[in-house]
Amino acid sequence: MNAIGVDVGGTKIAAAVVSPGGEILNEVRYPTQAVPPNRLLESIGYAINEAGEGFETGGACVAVPGLVMSPENKVIFAPNLHEIEGIRLDEELGRSTGLPVTVENDANAAAWGEFHYGAGKDVEHLVFVTLGTGVGGGVITHGVLLRGLQGAGGELGHIVMEPGGPLCGCGNEGCLEALASGTAIQRRAREVANRHPGSALGRLAIERQILGEDVTRLAQEEDEAALRVLRETGTWLGIGLAGFVNIFNPEIVAVGGGASQAGEMLLEPAREEMYRKARSPSRDLVEIMEATLGPTSGVLGAAALAQDGEGRYVLEPAGEAS
Repeated sequence: MNAIGVDVGGTKIAAAVVSPGGEILNEVRYPTQAVPPNRLLESIGYAINEAGEGFETGGACVAVPGLVMSPENKVIFAPNLHEIEGIRLDEELGRSTGLPVTVENDANAAAWGEFHYGAGKDVEHLVFVTLGTGVGGGVITHGVLLRGLQGAGGELGHIVMEPGGPLCGCGNEGCLEALASGTAIQRRAREVANRHPGSALGRLAIERQILGEDVTRLAQEEDEAALRVLRETGTWLGIGLAGFVNIFNPEIVAVGGGASQAGEMLLEPAREEMYRKARSPSRDLVEIMEATLGPTSGVLGAAALAQDGEGRYVLEPAGEAS
């Protein structure tokens, strides 16, 4: 049966009706900046109801950034979304929508989307890493989404890579997020621009703040300073991926998020470093590739979780899943 996937972020609420085969049948988006104070929960309910109007749906799953206790359908901590913390969202949203509602971490939902419909649709062992403002991720092994004891597992961005390294948003130092995220690219770009003021990157830094997309664009134009930023970022990413490959022995590591738009300029050094640091045979069998679903991975994954209920892959053709 169709299900509704909801992706709630700091800038938008996206809700979509998704068929069992992964087709988005209807989608609505609300900018979260336009949501009145203390009305976020109500707006999520509106989005579910508006998206589902006229469609037969069996349930909804809401994907939220932050610490989610999935067995209780409760958000413990969500940066910039504090209004929905500590609330049984299945109960509150169930009353306003008339549907069974579950809650999942947004990176886990995106990982499940890539596994169900995207880069990992033909495998049973997938690690998904998303590089945005921060670093998130999800792990699927033997077709099951890894959640841990309380549903808070899979926080791939907060393994410590460099003790005493750059401060991470979580308060720790030297996390993968602090070294390989879009934020890390911007910080590293400023440092490299200061050392190479005659480069295109250095000249741009004099004019304005450098954004991650600036680094990608200048690297595509073969500016050596910008290429250096992406190589260094890719190297740190590869060190993190080596750990994931050693621990989880996946068939595929899919890398998504805005920073992944740098493509092979980021992934090639990541593969090289992963191969140097990871152990055989895991390193020899894994494929490091760009995720395929882009910004739709969250709603697609959330809808798939609503459809199968347990985060367990339905081992039959997607169009025949229920």
